[in-house]
Amino acid sequence: MKVAILALSANVVFGQISQGGYPYSFKSDIRLGEDIDSIPVIRMPEIRKTALDSIIQNNQLFGESQFAYDFTVDIDVKESARVDSIDIGLLYRLAIHSDNAKSINLIFDNYELPHGAKLYLYSVDKQYVLGAFTSNNNKQSKKLPTLPVKGDKIIIEYFEPFFPDCKAQLVIGKVNHDFLGINYVEEISDDSIQRSLCEVDVNCSPEGDLWQTEKRAVCKILINGKDFCSGVLLNNTSFDGTPYILTAKHCVSSQNEADNCVFIFNYEKPYCNSGKASEKQSISSGFLRATNSQSDFTLIELSHKPMSSWNPYYAGWDRNDSQGLGGVGIHHPNGDVKKISTHSMTPITSDCLPVNIQNNFYLINEWIATANGHGVTEGGSSGSPLFNNAHRVIGQLHGGCVGHNDDCWNPSNDYSNYGKIFASWNIGGTSNGQLKDWLDPANTGVLSLSGANVCSQDIGENVHVSHTIGSGVVENIQATSNITSTSTIKTNAVVEYRAGEEIVLQSGFYAENGSAFYAKVEPFDCVPGCHPMTLHIINTYFSSGGNLCFNQNNADSYHFKLLTTSGALAFQTTGTVSASQICVPVPSNLASGVYYVTLTLYSDCEELSETYSVIKIGNKSAELNNTENNNAYDNDVLLYNDSEKKADVLDFNIYPNPNGGEFTIEINSAVHQPYSIIIVSSKGEVIFKAHQLIEKTIKVDKKIVSSAGVYFISMSDETNVVTKKVIVQQKNN
Repeated sequence: MKVAILALSANVVFGQISQGGYPYSFKSDIRLGEDIDSIPVIRMPEIRKTALDSIIQNNQLFGESQFAYDFTVDIDVKESARVDSIDIGLLYRLAIHSDNAKSINLIFDNYELPHGAKLYLYSVDKQYVLGAFTSNNNKQSKKLPTLPVKGDKIIIEYFEPFFPDCKAQLVIGKVNHDFLGINYVEEISDDSIQRSLCEVDVNCSPEGDLWQTEKRAVCKILINGKDFCSGVLLNNTSFDGTPYILTAKHCVSSQNEADNCVFIFNYEKPYCNSGKASEKQSISSGFLRATNSQSDFTLIELSHKPMSSWNPYYAGWDRNDSQGLGGVGIHHPNGDVKKISTHSMTPITSDCLPVNIQNNFYLINEWIATANGHGVTEGGSSGSPLFNNAHRVIGQLHGGCVGHNDDCWNPSNDYSNYGKIFASWNIGGTSNGQLKDWLDPANTGVLSLSGANVCSQDIGENVHVSHTIGSGVVENIQATSNITSTSTIKTNAVVEYRAGEEIVLQSGFYAENGSAFYAKVEPFDCVPGCHPMTLHIINTYFSSGGNLCFNQNNADSYHFKLLTTSGALAFQTTGTVSASQICVPVPSNLASGVYYVTLTLYSDCEELSETYSVIKIGNKSAELNNTENNNAYDNDVLLYNDSEKKADVLDFNIYPNPNGGEFTIEINSAVHQPYSIIIVSSKGEVIFKAHQLIEKTIKVDKKIVSSAGVYFISMSDETNVVTKKVIVQQKNN
C-alpha cells in the first residue's frame, strides 16, 4: 500500500533556493489550539520623521534607492518564541511588528539549522510566505538575508525535529522597516504614473522583442535589506555554469555586503505594463571574487546556481574597447520590475568623470524615445549591464554626470556612465581586482564570448556509462565535461558519445562487430544547471523486514536515519540514487512502535531534508477486516452515505479530535474509486483494517479503540494516500 503523510502535500510559494511548501501551523491536521494573536510580539521603536526625511532627501540628491530603515537587534528566535509540540518535533513562532511599515525584511546574522528543520516567514493574513529555509541555506558566514514580507507585522515560524543532529542557531541581527513601499511600486499611484511615462517594461513590443534571451541574465539585488541595485549573470570560457554576477563596486564592495545580498531573477511583468511580477526566484548571499573602484565593478559568485526551472541565461561579454552602433541597458530602476532603455549611438569614452578614471567608462548620452516610453537609468539601475548590438555585455552602470539628471523628469538629459569590461579585464593585476582570472579561467585570450542557456536535464557534467546497449537500440550520451565508459555495445546498436572535454573508454568497454559507435569531443554551447529535487514518502508504516520507500527527483545520493521516540539511533544508512524511487530495507528485529525518520537527499548543488513519523507494525497485532465478516463489526463501525462534498483528491477529516474513544472519519472529496482504511496504535498494532469501501463517512465506535493514546489512520485508493493522527484522551464507558 502506498501511503503519504498529508503534511507533506505542499506547493512552492516563494523561495531563496528554498523548499517551498506551507508552514506546519497552516495544516488542517495540526491543532495548535491558539490563534495567531497568542504569538509573542517584539515591537520595533518608533522611527523619527526627521530620520526618514533625511533618507528621502539623500535619495533625491544622489540618485540612491534606500527604501528601508534598519534596526540593529539581537533576537534569538528559539528563546523568544512560543513553543508548541507536534507529532514530529517542536514548532517555534514569533511575531515582529514595526508600526506603519509597508513591508519588513530580516537579516539573520547567526543562521545554522539541523537536517529536517524548516524556517518560514509570512504575513499575518498568511497570503505572503517565504521559505522553507533549511540546512541547505547554511553558509560559512552564517548569514541569511531575506526578501521583504508585506505589512507591518510578520510571523517567524521555525520547525525543529525531535533530537536534531546539531544545535540550531537562529539569531536576527537586522530588522528592516520599509517606509516607502518601493518594493511594491505599482501600488504608489503618483510614482507609478511618472514612471510609466518614461521607463519601458522589458516585455513591451517592439523594444523588448529582440532581447528576450538576454533579459533572463539580469537580476535585481537587494543589499543589506534596504537598498537596490542591478546585476547580470555572466558566462565564462569554461562553460561550467559558475554563477558570476557583475554589478557595481559602489553597490557591493565587501564580503559582508555580499553576504547580505538577495539576488532576484525574472522580476518582471509578463506583459507590457500589465500582469503581476514575482520575487520567488531568488538566491541569498554570494562570494566576493573581484572588485575595483577604477572601473566601478564588482564580481560576485552566487552561493547557489540559479535553478534550471527558472530558465536562467548566462550572458556573453565583449572586452573590446571599440563598439558599434546601438544597444540597450536592461535594469531595475528603484527596485522596480525589469526595464529596457534603448540607444542608437556608438558608445563613447566618458568625458564627465574625474580625468584619472574617465577612460575606463563608456558614456551613453542619447537614450532614445521608443514606442512605449523613453527609457533612462535611475537609482537602483546601478550595476546593470550595457549590451552592445551583438547582444553581449560591454559594461556595468556606474552613474550619471554632474549637471545631468538620472531620472524620468527630463529623459533626453539623462547621461549614463558604464564601467568598461575592457578596462576591468586586467586593471588590478591580481585576481581580486580584475575580471580576467574569473571570466577566462581556461586562459583562452578570447576578446568576446557568447552567452549560454542551461543544458537540458539529461545532460550531465561528468557521466560514467556502464550498462549494456542492446541490439537495435539507438542511444546518445552527452556530458558537458567528461564521459567514461565500460559499456558493451551489442551488434546493430547505434551509440554516440558527445563530451565537452574528454571521452575515456575504460577497461571493459567493448563494441561488438556490426555495431555503430561514434565519439565526439567539442565545446558545449550550454552550461550545467542545478535541477530542483523533490521528495515524498510512500509508506508511513512497515512490517518486519519491510521497506520504507520514497519518490524523488534529481538526487545523486541519500542519508537515512531512523530514531526511536526517546532519541536513540535505531538504524541509519547511506546510498546512491539510480531511480526515482528509493526503498530502504529496515531491519526486521526492530521493536514495534513509532519512529522518526530523517531522509536527506544530495545532488551536486544542493541538499533536501524531510522528517517523518513512521510506524513499525507488530507481527502479532490483531487485524480486523470487515470484508471477511461484515456482520461482526456492525456495532463498531457505522457506514452511511454523504455525497454533498466534491473534490478530486482523496482526503478526510477526523472529529472530534481529541476525543473520548468515539469519533467520525469524514471524506471531504468525491469517492471516485473504492478505498482502504487502516487504524494503527502508537505501538504499531493494527486494530482495524477494511477494504473496498465507497462510503463518505465512517463512525468509529468505542469498542474499536481499547485505551487512551495516539492512533494513526491511513486511507488509500489506487492513486492517493493520506495518513492522519487521532488522539484519544480518555476512554468513555
